Amino acid sequence: MKPDTLTPKEIFSPNRRLLVPLFQRPYVWNQEDQLEPLWSDIVNVADRQLQGDVVKPHFLGAMVLEAIETDTGDELDKWLVIDGQQRMTTLQIALEALCDLCGELGQDKHHKLLLKVTRNDEEACNDEDERFKLWPTTVDQKHFRTVMTCRSPKELKTAYGRKPEDVRIKQSLGDCYLYFHQAMTEWIRPTDDGFEKRVEALSLTMRDKLRLVVIDLKEEDDAQVIFETLNARGTPLLPADLVKNFLFYRARLERQNVDELYEKYWRGFDEDDAYWRKDIGRGHTARARIDWFLQNYLSARIQDEVSTSHLYTAFRDFSKSNGTTVARLADLHRYAKVYRGFDEHPKGSRAAVFFERIRSMDILSVFPCALELFAAHGDKPDEIAKVLVDIESFLVRRMVCGLNTRGYNRFFVDLLKQIPGDGDVAARVQSFLKGFSSDSNRWPDNDEFRKAWVTKPIYDMLVQGRIRMLLEALEQGLREAKTEAISFNAKLQIEHLMPRAWQQHWPLPIGVPVDRAKESREHLLHTIGNLTLLNDRLNPSISNGNWDSKLKAILAHSALNLNRQLKQTWSEDAIRVRSETLFAAATAIWQYPSGALR
Repeated sequence: MKPDTLTPKEIFSPNRRLLVPLFQRPYVWNQEDQLEPLWSDIVNVADRQLQGDVVKPHFLGAMVLEAIETDTGDELDKWLVIDGQQRMTTLQIALEALCDLCGELGQDKHHKLLLKVTRNDEEACNDEDERFKLWPTTVDQKHFRTVMTCRSPKELKTAYGRKPEDVRIKQSLGDCYLYFHQAMTEWIRPTDDGFEKRVEALSLTMRDKLRLVVIDLKEEDDAQVIFETLNARGTPLLPADLVKNFLFYRARLERQNVDELYEKYWRGFDEDDAYWRKDIGRGHTARARIDWFLQNYLSARIQDEVSTSHLYTAFRDFSKSNGTTVARLADLHRYAKVYRGFDEHPKGSRAAVFFERIRSMDILSVFPCALELFAAHGDKPDEIAKVLVDIESFLVRRMVCGLNTRGYNRFFVDLLKQIPGDGDVAARVQSFLKGFSSDSNRWPDNDEFRKAWVTKPIYDMLVQGRIRMLLEALEQGLREAKTEAISFNAKLQIEHLMPRAWQQHWPLPIGVPVDRAKESREHLLHTIGNLTLLNDRLNPSISNGNWDSKLKAILAHSALNLNRQLKQTWSEDAIRVRSETLFAAATAIWQYPSGALR
């Protein structure tokens, strides 16, 4: 490696092209985390320059370049940006914003000087895009071209169909330009006397008073290893970013057509980044969806647990010993389509219902099994449906019975091994699920399920999302062919039929000792037989009222089958009877296979 400390003028002034490889991630810097800190650094230097102080160059970070062999007669030197593309792209856009501002203000000298660090000489270019010093990754190229050729914020907003008063256009490269143009205008203050000195100070700062460490790689340097050790400022790389770079770097070494491979197998990940890079999960478990996919994919393919903290390393080791890079890309692409399909099954289909309920239970260890199931047996929808029904029954019954989930990661890795192969996959999975008897992995039979269903305080035992899932499933199970379809939404609330604040309108049973009656009531209040779903507008108005008025309001306004068969009197006995009635519906939904090994 050959490191040099260079200014933007030294980096960008020669006729050269800095090419961001297509396998790099798209532009992701944002105003709060990166642009504002960068502008603060620039302003600090420009202020000192304006005041005539001794200005020490400001260090902005590092970039790693790898030389590309050029064709005979090519006038432009070309380099791959191995690391630092976010910073380089931002600098080019900031320089362009200042260049355009100088043009607007009639500052021709600085306008021309800034053009030298954003444009190559026309005579050296073979096409229009070669005029740009930097050329971003594939999915950013159209936006970069638009930003660099629009000569003002007004033109840029027009190009994106935005109104003149809009502050942002909701496209990261364009918003970068708008931010710097506005910030520079406010600092220069064009309406003040002497603004020309501010233009000069800022132009000089941007071109000559910033420093970057530029590392030129030699032939013997391993660009992939170096890339893996470096990060863009404030924007940590996802494991998926490292995987992407690793795969396409290897493809290039294998002399594959990288452009074609990218278009065929990876472009969708980058173009639909709102889907793939969206954080999934809560709190410390939240991660980008593409990283969840990679973890599930790896677990499915190696049939073992994969640590989130070693996801990239596990993928790299697996890929090196399992076929060509082209085969791995094709495999990833195939499984990604399956994974995305989990969110796209027709509403109400057995698969869509399964994934809704699994997410409500928050049991993520099932997903590698589901991924392999759909990938290996996608042409057998009936078999898949049987497997989903059995897995769901296994999980719901264990949840209601209060059995622990600590061993699920290992358990579902072992189940995963039953899925590939020919033959009856549903029979293999069912045989596996019913083959255990310990608390950690048994499938509760009807006796155990019934005891828990009618006696356990479900409301206290489970989180709201899981209770809602049970009640919504029961409602769907109680429907008949003649029943209207109802879509659930977040406005339905879990309601205690006999209220928790029962003391005013709900006298205790006569002939039972008070302490025992209270204890029995407080327990039964939270069992499934006393729970239902109500509209959020109806719920508060009747919640703690007496049963006559509460039942009248429910029957007048609720369209749910859960509420159509409520009794004219509501008591502890009525709660027990309803628990049994709902248990019959629950066993029809979450069946236990006959002939189970017990």
